[in-house]
Amino acid sequence: MARIFSIIMVCLLIICTGVSPALSQKKPEDQVIVFRLIPGGTYLLGSPADEPGRYADESLPHQVKLKPFYLAVHETTNAQYARFLKATGHPAPLYWEDKNLNAPNQPVVGVSWKDAEAFAQWLTQATGVLHRLPTEQEWEAAARGGLTGQPFPWGSQPPEAEGVLRANYRTNDLGKRGFRFTAPVGSFPANGFGLLDMAGNVAEWCLDRYRPLGGGGPFKPRVQRILKGGSWYSWARDLRCAARQAAAPDNTDGFIGFRVARIPTGEK
Repeated sequence: MARIFSIIMVCLLIICTGVSPALSQKKPEDQVIVFRLIPGGTYLLGSPADEPGRYADESLPHQVKLKPFYLAVHETTNAQYARFLKATGHPAPLYWEDKNLNAPNQPVVGVSWKDAEAFAQWLTQATGVLHRLPTEQEWEAAARGGLTGQPFPWGSQPPEAEGVLRANYRTNDLGKRGFRFTAPVGSFPANGFGLLDMAGNVAEWCLDRYRPLGGGGPFKPRVQRILKGGSWYSWARDLRCAARQAAAPDNTDGFIGFRVARIPTGEK
C-alpha cells in the first residue's frame, strides 16, 4: 500500500505543482507521465546490410532477450520537466525561454544526458519505483512496436509515402510537414505498442555508453552516450529503428530530448 500511495503522490505532484502561466496545461491530466508495458521476450534488432539508408555503425540483425519494462508513451514535455525544475531547483535547460520550443506540450529540448538522468532519479526518489533512461536495446525493441525486420516504427514505407507524413523530420519541403521545429507530442500515430514519436521530433538519450561497433581506432575514445530516433532536424534515414547517433553526456541542442523507462520491482 505504501508503494501504491507513493506512486499516487508523484502523479499528484506532477499534476498540481505550480509553474508559470506559460507552462500550464489546459488539462492537468495531460501532465501525467503515462507508460506502456513493453513485453519481455526475444526481439530481432539491427539492420540488414542492404537496408536503404543504413549506416556502417549499425549492428546486423541479431536476437536479444529482454525483460519486461515500461516506457513513457511520449517524450518528456516542457510541462512535465517544469515540475522537476520546481521540485529540485535543477537549472533550466538551454532554449527554455525560446518560444519556438517551449510550449507545454512540446518535448523538452536542450537537455544533456546528465539532465535526463537527474529527472529519472527524481522520479525514482518520488515514487520508490526505479526510473531510468532506456538502454539502446530496450529503446529499439520498443520503437519497433512488435514488428520484425521493418526499418521504421510503422513498417517499411518511407515517412512520406503516398503523401502521408508519418513523423516530424527534415523534409525537402519544410512547409509540407506543418512544423518548423518540434511538434506537440502525439501529433502522429502511435506504433504497435502504443508509443508516440519513436521516429523524429527529438533525438532521445539512451542509458548506454556509445561504443563503435568496429572497435574504434588506436586512441582511447571519449565518453559518449547513445541517441536514438532522429529528430525534426534529421533526414529520413535517421528515423529508422536501427539508426544510432552519439554525443557527449553534457552536450545540449535544440533537437535533443528524452523519455523515461519504468522498471518493474525487483528488476534493474
